[in-house]
Amino acid sequence: MHRVYLILLFLCSLTAQSKDTLLKLYRPFNVSDEQANINIHATKSGQCLQQSKLILREDAWRCHANGKVYDPCFTKNFGNKKEALCPTSPLNGESTLITVNEPLNNIFHTSLDMSRAYPWAVILENGTYCQAIESKESYDHLPVHYRCQDNSLLLGHIQRCDPNWKMLQKKEDQIQTVSLAKVWF
Repeated sequence: MHRVYLILLFLCSLTAQSKDTLLKLYRPFNVSDEQANINIHATKSGQCLQQSKLILREDAWRCHANGKVYDPCFTKNFGNKKEALCPTSPLNGESTLITVNEPLNNIFHTSLDMSRAYPWAVILENGTYCQAIESKESYDHLPVHYRCQDNSLLLGHIQRCDPNWKMLQKKEDQIQTVSLAKVWF
């Protein structure tokens, strides 16, 4: 009887654990079932002068066109490098194509390090979608990194000690730890 109890306890502990966070690399120029197909709704002439502030990866840029900031924008690893594709999110294919006069050179860009970088977008374990924002806002000295579709905020650092990554969520006046089910870099 004691052995059956231990087996049941072990099986219950396995089912009670959260799933590992799924890490996804956004590939703007590849067709995939995991991300929306690109739909370029506008082409604009502009400038891309620095690396993206929302996702640190070598092909991601921060661009400006017609007085508007587009971040992130992605360049192809081949070709003339005079175009940057600026999708609204990894789940929405709506994109703006920025054309520049000179080829974009990302030689000084920081390479992607998934163990340290903040993802561009996340889906929480409850299905809530959150996207990186540029914010000087903080709460209790913790920087705000994401705004979620339910108007909550994700704060502080990503807790990556466990395969199930977590972050603090501020929802109304409550702070709680939430699991990140899927993240896009």
